[in-house]
Amino acid sequence: MKILLLPQAQEDLDRVAEPLLGRIVRRLESLREFPELGAPMLGSFSGCRSTVVDFFRIVYRILPSASIEVAYIRDCRRRPPA
Repeated sequence: MKILLLPQAQEDLDRVAEPLLGRIVRRLESLREFPELGAPMLGSFSGCRSTVVDFFRIVYRILPSASIEVAYIRDCRRRPPA
């Protein structure tokens, strides 16, 4: 499967420093082989899945084109956008 980072996810990833960056990248790579690794989300995020690395939540969805679209990589220590 191909991993597609949406612009927000790329911006989020660019802000992460090592060694955490390496762990997040490894988790993204593991989604290629195990796309259903993350738990299904509910409500307004229905159709998306979520997996956590330390205090970062990766929100993604599996596309019919055999791709994984990563919407964002949220630092859970930050307040959600208003």
